[in-house]
Amino acid sequence: MKKVIVIGATSGIGREVAGIYIRQGCRVGVTGRRGQLLDEMVRESPEGMVFPKVFDVSDDSAADSLSELVTEMGGVDICLYSSGYGHTNTLLEPGLELGQIDVNAKGFVRCAVWLFNYWADRGLKGQLAVISSVASILPLGVCPSYSATKRFEAFYTQALRQLAVIRGADIKFTVIKPGFVDTDFIHGRHFPMTIRREKAAARIVRAIGRRKKSAVIDGRWAALGVLMRMIPSPLWYWGGRFFRPYRDMF
Repeated sequence: MKKVIVIGATSGIGREVAGIYIRQGCRVGVTGRRGQLLDEMVRESPEGMVFPKVFDVSDDSAADSLSELVTEMGGVDICLYSSGYGHTNTLLEPGLELGQIDVNAKGFVRCAVWLFNYWADRGLKGQLAVISSVASILPLGVCPSYSATKRFEAFYTQALRQLAVIRGADIKFTVIKPGFVDTDFIHGRHFPMTIRREKAAARIVRAIGRRKKSAVIDGRWAALGVLMRMIPSPLWYWGGRFFRPYRDMF
């Protein structure tokens, strides 16, 4: 029986992905800060299939909590890091910037490092997937920390891929880059090219199952990403002028 952990499973993409794995008959570890939501998942699932663990990835003790969860499950084959924090911040409020770094960068590293060493040191097969973002393609002035930390997640994962070769570890890595997904994160705001969370989750699970190195889960965003990479840097920064009339909206 496959053993899967979804870090950040209390809502949004993480919860939908966890639900798919549960329906597939996997043993699923679910984590988050809100214990009552994790308990709901346990009650709604077959007995003995869901293993909840309450912890905050921004805490120094997160790796210890992850270790306890893996022990309770009897191991882990796949882990999806779905915890994420994003906020527009044109006024550069320090707390917003640093909070995103704590979750998207520090929290990710805490969990990724522990998992990598767990698999590598024991000669086990494993797969680590992370929810990055199309916001990682180019730096976005309206959300500096978010776009930078999502770029960090993707780049760090690529470094771990090479490190696995160096250490002779059989570990696969998948970077997921969603566009706008219909979750509480964007609820009440109108964003273009939004995809339903159920469809997004199904495509994420498919990409992980195929062990894809990188996956943009919406073809429209994949095409836009290609175009974004073709924009010369000076033109991209100059384009910030178009946001000036709307800067108070972010």
